[in-house]
Amino acid sequence: MGIATFPAGSAGLSSVVKSLQRGEAVSAGNITISSVDTTKTIVNSFSTSSAGTVAATGTLSAATGSASAQSGTNSAQSGSVTFGGGTAMTTGGGRYQFATSNALNLNAQNVSLNAQNLSLNTTSLSGGTNNLVSAVYGAYLAGATTLTVTGPCRYEVIEYF
Repeated sequence: MGIATFPAGSAGLSSVVKSLQRGEAVSAGNITISSVDTTKTIVNSFSTSSAGTVAATGTLSAATGSASAQSGTNSAQSGSVTFGGGTAMTTGGGRYQFATSNALNLNAQNVSLNAQNLSLNTTSLSGGTNNLVSAVYGAYLAGATTLTVTGPCRYEVIEYF
């Protein structure tokens, strides 16, 4: 924290401003200034920093689910079909007879169905509150020789005649 005292420099203000004290504070605290008449003094200040927090509270929910395919096996039957073959021979009444035979085999074929799972997840934030706390800093006269600053700021103490 520092302080500077300046006499009223402007010729036009010399009959109005008795004293001007300027400075800058880097943190909160009390600053000793030259004595002023508090009834004829004003303080100008502006914050050179700020502080604050934002907090949100609530409930976070997750919902889950799944979809599944059935598993199993689909099989074709196996076996054989026999049909006649060979040399055609004529019998009475115009019928034909085949002397040899051939077989067609059907082999089992399997198709497998495997279970497939799909998970569904959702989230949501519900209820709760939002809190915002913010601060800016400044200065005020606590007495004829004490200027109180609430945090980092620049200030002017102007005393009038």
